[in-house]
Amino acid sequence: MDRPLIAIITGISSCYAEKELLHGIIAENRKNGYDTVVFSAIYNIVHEDAYLECEKRIFELVYSQDVSGVILFCESFVDERSRSDIAALLQKLTVPLVGIGSELPEFDCLSYPRLDTNDVCEIEELTDHLIDVHGFTDILMLTGMAEVDVSHERVEGYKNSLTKHGIGFDPDKVIFGDFWMTSGEALADSIIRGERDFPQAVICANDRMAYGLLRRFSDAGIKVPEQITVIAYEYSDYRLYYSPLLTCMKRDRESLGAAAARTLHCMIAGEPVPEFVPPMGNMVYGSSCSCHADEKYFQEEQRYASERLNDYELNLFCTMEHRMTLCRDMKELIGIIGDFQWMIRNKRSMYLRLYADWYDLNSVSESLMQSRCIVPYEDNSVFEHDRFDLKCLFEREPEAVVCYYAPVFFGNNLFGDMAVMYDKPDGYDNVFRHWLKSVSIGLEYMRLKNDFHYLLSCQSVSEYRDSLTGLYNEKGLKRAFSAHAKQNAPALCCVMMKLLLHTHPVSEEDISRKTKVMTAAAKAVRCFCGEPVMAGHTADDTFVCFVPPRASAEQLADLLSALVLSEKDYINCAGSDSFACAAVVCCTESYSDVTERCGKQLNISFERLQLSRSDPSYHELTELRDQIYSSPEITFAQDNELLPEARLDHYRGRYKKCFGITFHQDCIAARITRAKYYLATTQLDLAEISEKCGYFDHKYFQRQFASSAGMPALKYRALLGR
Repeated sequence: MDRPLIAIITGISSCYAEKELLHGIIAENRKNGYDTVVFSAIYNIVHEDAYLECEKRIFELVYSQDVSGVILFCESFVDERSRSDIAALLQKLTVPLVGIGSELPEFDCLSYPRLDTNDVCEIEELTDHLIDVHGFTDILMLTGMAEVDVSHERVEGYKNSLTKHGIGFDPDKVIFGDFWMTSGEALADSIIRGERDFPQAVICANDRMAYGLLRRFSDAGIKVPEQITVIAYEYSDYRLYYSPLLTCMKRDRESLGAAAARTLHCMIAGEPVPEFVPPMGNMVYGSSCSCHADEKYFQEEQRYASERLNDYELNLFCTMEHRMTLCRDMKELIGIIGDFQWMIRNKRSMYLRLYADWYDLNSVSESLMQSRCIVPYEDNSVFEHDRFDLKCLFEREPEAVVCYYAPVFFGNNLFGDMAVMYDKPDGYDNVFRHWLKSVSIGLEYMRLKNDFHYLLSCQSVSEYRDSLTGLYNEKGLKRAFSAHAKQNAPALCCVMMKLLLHTHPVSEEDISRKTKVMTAAAKAVRCFCGEPVMAGHTADDTFVCFVPPRASAEQLADLLSALVLSEKDYINCAGSDSFACAAVVCCTESYSDVTERCGKQLNISFERLQLSRSDPSYHELTELRDQIYSSPEITFAQDNELLPEARLDHYRGRYKKCFGITFHQDCIAARITRAKYYLATTQLDLAEISEKCGYFDHKYFQRQFASSAGMPALKYRALLGR
């Protein structure tokens, strides 16, 4: 399956207008053989809030190589700053882009066709209704902000109808508002106080302003439509909450969405884009004019509102949050989330996609994700993939036609996202938004709870020492390095090690395992440094050592690796492919400069580690690799039960692709690594070392060691000063 993927960028997906657009787009994409992904924020508020900044990063997924084209919902981004941010993001796109909605200045920098309904014609038709059906001639027009083009377009439609019917246009009968209920309330107040003559009717440029009018007239005892008629452009499912039931022009957003999808399809296929004819809306009759309300339509609205209210109450009175605060580990938390997945209606499936190190706030790794289906009756096993791999979920759910991605975050910490899949043109509602907030809070609570357990294992507190490992902390190591430099002591070599620890599930057991890993790594560092130990645990995942340059930088980094790989507690808990080392010779640099230089070199090796974890066979192959580094002496034994020939034949082809070395070469490397450990830490003679490493011919061992290390074993021992 390799269907093209169309991405939709929207500030929100749960509102009526956006859902209608989505239905049209998704249905049309399905006809064209496309899958659809929707990237949406959760909060989408007007005022700025620093705690909501990271949710905007969900839109970075549009850069996925899987995306063939993009549709932007222009009006869904309600503030200028958000629109500017999205415009800057989309300027870097290399795939076709189509916009839906009003012309907005922040998007002027984008080169794209923009589709919208014809506000002028539809307002003209709405005004025609008041004149032709009801015979009104005295009609006020309440529109939006004067500085917004769409406000004037809607006035133009009103003016065209008046002119067509021979009614003079009076600019004083046009009132500019703000597209919100306050504008309707203000106009109603001016009519009630007698500041404006009572008109026969008022046309509102959107339904929200009409709701304000209806509310204020009702409070004042003014009867609609007996004393005054109120109708509006645009329709939303909120009209049930206001009396009388509003008569309005419903825009055909579903057809508009389908037209946008067809336009994008032509752009992707390199075909001529057909001329766009804006779809015309239709009148939805209520009781705010003397026309009879459409009873069947009204009953459908009531049924939908009743279902929505029921969903809200189930969400409000469930125990999901309480249970999440009491859970003990990640597995239990996922189970609780799964227990309440029923609250998200009509979905096909749901996947929680978390960064592999989501719980580590100091991590900069943002490519590898670990995902799982949270629906209890489906396969819930964890699988790893790149953050921008969007097609992997469609491969698991071949019947799905759309996947919504919404951010999972707390404060400024982005944990990942929730992917909701549907097998028909559908989408989530506001219940999902609240439900996802609860999931985010549950994850943050779990992270804090386990951080607390980790801290409890580090009872002592020191200004200069890391309490878990006993090594220097960052402050202490800087102080020691500075003291060494002031004494004009011999030059040092900076050796740095970074760990890649992705433990799932996060639980108290994992915290204990992490503590073992850190203490085992610290033990290897102490052994590497000798006395005095000038080394520090400078960050949660980083160790830094300063040692005399008794060998080349490469040899020192290799020795530290050998010592770590010989720590069985480390291998058992973290694995052989969970760390990287690098070294540089210090010149006259400061602590910050030399560690930055060493860190840049380290990142090259570290990126390889992260890349290997995206291999589908990584977990199986790592288990095999851990065995050969844990017990290198048995790798070539004829009666080796851990590594039978049939198993090796199965893995050999994939081993090099994952680790960059053949299985046979890695077995040799594991034995030589163990030999380096014995040479550096013991006074055993070569015959004893060769036997411990699985060699029965110590002369063959020496030849293989020299070939691998670039020097004889005894010279290696002497070089290290051991």
